[in-house]
Amino acid sequence: MRVLHKPLMVLLGLTLLGCAQDFGDVGDPVDLELDRTLSCSETDAEFFSRAVWPTLAGTCSSCHAASQVGSDGPALVLSSSEADAYQDVRQYIAEHGDTFVRKPTLNGAGHDGGRLLEVDSDQADDFLEMVQRVTQPIEACEDEGVVARELGFDDVVNISASRTVRKSAILMQGRMPTSEEVTTAQQSDVGLRTVLRSYLNGPVFESWLKNSANDRLLTRKYFTGQTEAQEALAADWYLYPGLFDRTGAAFDAAEAAELSCVSGGGQPAQDASEPACQVAWQKRQLANVTYTETQRAIAEEPLELIRYVVTQDRPYSEILTANYRMMNPFTYEIFDGESWTSAYDRFNAEDWRPGQLRRYQVAWNQTIQSAGYDAVPAAGLLSSPVFLLRYPSTDTNRNRARSRWTYYYFLGVDIERLAVRAMDAEELKNVTNPGAEGTSCFGCHQLLDPVAGAFQSWGNDSQFLARNGQDSLPSVYVAGDEYHDGDQWYREQLAPGFNGVDLPVSAPFGPVSGYNDGLQWLGEQLVADPRFATGTAKFWFPGVFGREPLLAPSEPSDADYAARLQAYQDEQALIATWGENFIASGFDLKTLLVDMMMSPLYRGEQLTTADSHRQQVLSDLGLGRLLSPEQLDRKLTAVLDVDWKRDWQNDGQLLEDYYMFYGGIDSDGITERPEAMNSLMYSVVDRMANELACEVVLQEFWPGMPRVLFTDVTMDTDPTTEAGEASIRQTINNLLWRLWGVSDAEEQEALWQLYKAIYDQRIAWREDDDSNGGTYVSDFLGYSVQWDDYRDDEQLDENCEVRDYDSNDGVDVSLNWDGIVWQDPENVRAHLGSYYNPQQSLRPWVAVLTVMLTDIQFVTE
Repeated sequence: MRVLHKPLMVLLGLTLLGCAQDFGDVGDPVDLELDRTLSCSETDAEFFSRAVWPTLAGTCSSCHAASQVGSDGPALVLSSSEADAYQDVRQYIAEHGDTFVRKPTLNGAGHDGGRLLEVDSDQADDFLEMVQRVTQPIEACEDEGVVARELGFDDVVNISASRTVRKSAILMQGRMPTSEEVTTAQQSDVGLRTVLRSYLNGPVFESWLKNSANDRLLTRKYFTGQTEAQEALAADWYLYPGLFDRTGAAFDAAEAAELSCVSGGGQPAQDASEPACQVAWQKRQLANVTYTETQRAIAEEPLELIRYVVTQDRPYSEILTANYRMMNPFTYEIFDGESWTSAYDRFNAEDWRPGQLRRYQVAWNQTIQSAGYDAVPAAGLLSSPVFLLRYPSTDTNRNRARSRWTYYYFLGVDIERLAVRAMDAEELKNVTNPGAEGTSCFGCHQLLDPVAGAFQSWGNDSQFLARNGQDSLPSVYVAGDEYHDGDQWYREQLAPGFNGVDLPVSAPFGPVSGYNDGLQWLGEQLVADPRFATGTAKFWFPGVFGREPLLAPSEPSDADYAARLQAYQDEQALIATWGENFIASGFDLKTLLVDMMMSPLYRGEQLTTADSHRQQVLSDLGLGRLLSPEQLDRKLTAVLDVDWKRDWQNDGQLLEDYYMFYGGIDSDGITERPEAMNSLMYSVVDRMANELACEVVLQEFWPGMPRVLFTDVTMDTDPTTEAGEASIRQTINNLLWRLWGVSDAEEQEALWQLYKAIYDQRIAWREDDDSNGGTYVSDFLGYSVQWDDYRDDEQLDENCEVRDYDSNDGVDVSLNWDGIVWQDPENVRAHLGSYYNPQQSLRPWVAVLTVMLTDIQFVTE
């Protein structure tokens, strides 16, 4: 638990009475001893908001407003806003200590309002805790790690429950955890599981789900790669008769409208003076949206199936057995057009529903219905057109690649690692049928080839019954001696099947019997196999842990062989346990994900063993996974409450300008995420920190803006005073928790020393300015040596962009240099906001934030 143990025992209990008129005797004072355990999981401002402000606002503010304060001082003057009142209370406690509690309780201090708090009240307890939070700020937390309980991991120390929920809230929800969630998680493992499961809902989790699935399946190749989805599906142009109908109509309408606009002497524009040109601009935008969203919808279809199954709490086995396909309006109109019974918005790309592939031709002018099917048979991901496209076949490969990836993705079996390949060059040159018994290839192909046969109805480029609606055999084979009329598969191959069971067929190598397609039978067989459960855990392994499962070591003579073998076996035992629980849950993926997040593979932080081999083998355990661009973008929003993006961008710069530079993938030529930082990625992080740090500081201290990071300090907080230093240290501690998920006394001390060094430097600059004519260029967050007559080192330049993140929030964040009365600091502040900082208190925060944003602890979790 992340707590600091400090003495705080309340000897006086009190009760809230309301706006009491009890003006009884003050009486003998009762000692107030501070002996309370303060939690690092809740900042002072969050505690004030939850526990103190409701009492002040409901009971005290009517009398303690500036115009109503009585004469029985020292008086607390409360501002009307919560944020300002928080600063008022901190200042009052810093000056008058526990008088904050004594006055409303008449405990040794008079109070014009009488006794408002009585014995044993929670409100008085909360007031006392507020006193301690200000007078004895948390300097470090004893974050007591928890020794892992899993067999084989008893030398691993896991991070605490509070740190686990913080990590999970950022990754799965894109936000910081609430104090209630932290409290629930700290109570027990059951509470922690409850909180973790609650995170497996909502749009951020769904985005994580689809991103993690695509990192495996890579079907976004047809949206983010070099191949357009519609073009890829049109391998044979007649297959999808409506494939280009909607996009073609949209572009035709746009071109006609643009021609009308130009012929009238105008140019298409949103604000064009001619109505026809405005219409032309609108139609072009609609055409672009139609094209983009159609490509996206086709590429995302298998990912949306996974999302639908998981978020609807359906058995995860349905990803291989679903007798439907996922569609949104952009694909429904070109593929189906009949299944949906309720109305829909044609341009709502987020409206995903089950549908069927009805608008399909198996040959020119021969619909799927004329071939005896109501729609193209569906078998979950196995029959997804883009899945089959992403893993194509050839006339000689004969679906073996599809079989290989089916084993790998859905059973966790990497067939290429099951046996050493034949090394006899002559044999490799002469083998024409690797599935024949007696060859060195047979060991693997006896697994591969039967499953490949279950894909028999699907052509090399995902066509169903590609040969004129009869089968998908190549013409060259059909023309040979092996082929018999009615065959669906190659006679020299092993019979279609799985795990020693043959595919039910109406005749040897003929059509499937009892199913519309062999993949429907295969899907049932796969999910009934015990390896489907452990294979699912392996499928989601990189998404949860940021790495692949460990491989079994192969060289016993290696010095670390024993350590690697033990780590592999322990990890496999964990995976087996997760698989058993997954099956028992009815294939509930959320149960599996919670099990994975509870494990030392997710929570492990350090080892108690001194064995160097084991330390090296488990160096990737738990904390420290490198965040992807998507995850780092979400973390920025979660901890800073701002996005790193330009006003014209839809997504953050990590997802647009720097996506590929920072380890993004296009699911085509670049398919693997980096597991460690490289120099280019460091450059991106450095730019991000330098652009954001000053923007964030300026925004937070701008008059009228809400605070997220700097709730315990103001522009006037003086680091040369004891109270000022305490407030700054407390703020640093809060930043350590939010940005790094730690509370470390050494880190806090280092950041405090950085703050103080920058502050002292700027104070010296200001004194230097004073001795050189009083220019005071150091009073601004932005600085250029060009403004100076006696400095010429451009490395001293300080950039600070002023941006109004939300023009509708009622606070104008902009600089007004006109009419400034420089002799009046308040007038300068009214024109320049927090950009003007003669106290020199903000640039040190920029430095602290820059250091924290570029640290490895920020870009990992």
